[in-house]
Amino acid sequence: MPKKIEKIKEEFFASCPTGLEEMLASEIKPLSHVSIEVTKGGVHFTAPAQTALELMLCSRMASRIYKKAYSFEIKIEKDLYFFAKEIKWKGLFELEQTFKISVVQSKSRDGKKWSKFKNSMFLAQNLKDGIVDRFRLDCKGERPSVDKDQADMNLLLHVEPNVNQHSVKETATILIDMCGAPLSQRGYRDTNFSAPLKENLAAGLVMLSGYNGSQTLFDPMCGSATIIIESLLIKGNIPPSYIAIDDILENNDDHYWDFMKHNWFIKDKYLTDEWAKLLKTYHKKIDDGFEALDKSESKTIASDSESYAINASKFNLKAAGLFDYVKLFKEDATKVTLADENSGLIITNPPYGERIGEEERLPTLYYEFGENLKNNFKGFKAYIFTGNLPLIKKISLKTSKKIILFNGAIDSRLVEYTLF
Repeated sequence: MPKKIEKIKEEFFASCPTGLEEMLASEIKPLSHVSIEVTKGGVHFTAPAQTALELMLCSRMASRIYKKAYSFEIKIEKDLYFFAKEIKWKGLFELEQTFKISVVQSKSRDGKKWSKFKNSMFLAQNLKDGIVDRFRLDCKGERPSVDKDQADMNLLLHVEPNVNQHSVKETATILIDMCGAPLSQRGYRDTNFSAPLKENLAAGLVMLSGYNGSQTLFDPMCGSATIIIESLLIKGNIPPSYIAIDDILENNDDHYWDFMKHNWFIKDKYLTDEWAKLLKTYHKKIDDGFEALDKSESKTIASDSESYAINASKFNLKAAGLFDYVKLFKEDATKVTLADENSGLIITNPPYGERIGEEERLPTLYYEFGENLKNNFKGFKAYIFTGNLPLIKKISLKTSKKIILFNGAIDSRLVEYTLF
């Protein structure tokens, strides 16, 4: 069995919805001293830890950010146990804290080999046993507990075959989830209202449209207003973490994100000092952002045909502190007009059959919505995001662009229409 354990320093992985990887990379590139590698579903980057902390605050695209901790090669599942038992886990978290292990198995870097290990639960079990037994050695027989729901330390085990086709070894990398709750959960959304669109994907749609805050922006099927809220944050250049920042500073919440209770962070005075500076810097960005919204003359407009959607939008907009910046009203998207506007962007995520009973009426909805765009929105650009690809054909407009995205596991498209 190979004996080398690599302790990884200053390497991270940021995940995002599939299709937004390049946009995530463009958020990371301006941060200091960073090198990146874009891959499906996210971006690997090498940088000082404070850069990863800043990304927690500024990224609109990231779902989670992971700190890479250890790497080693394994031939059999039991190797995980022996390697894990050699690692001093108290450097990462305490005996009293709970932990959880998730497993991801991938193809080799060249895409030609699948991981040979068939049972991810058995991989996790061996890693868990090694961690527990190491704590027993270091803590007079005591061990930390596993918590599958809200663990203090969430570990991700990534197993990847070597490129060499004759090699039986696979690389096991242990990563630390810095977030806990996904970064896409900004904190403004009413959880009682089901929303088919995560906040970071909504932000991606807005940015892919070329919106810069100067145009009129209209969502005629606004649902719970996720696209509208994300567009306002972009318009004001307000950090997407603004609710978290206020909570951390005003309520002195030192456990808001998981990394804030991990030893690798807490016991590094330089890092904790840098974090305090970042919080102050980004708190100033929040104030500047809302001031910019106060001064802006461009319009943000939202409508929906359903009363429950209007109510959800009101709740979320108020929770986000953005209600005063939106014109919100009830109207059918197939009939709505904006008499006072002759140009702008329409960005919307129509229903696409995820609810029972929707499927039959959707072709008519898409067709009539397309006709309304054609007849009443000349001078606009429209962006329609859907996970029901055949429905795109029901819109009798010429598409000027189609962008492949994934809404979770759903193969989706952001379709652009230039309306003449």
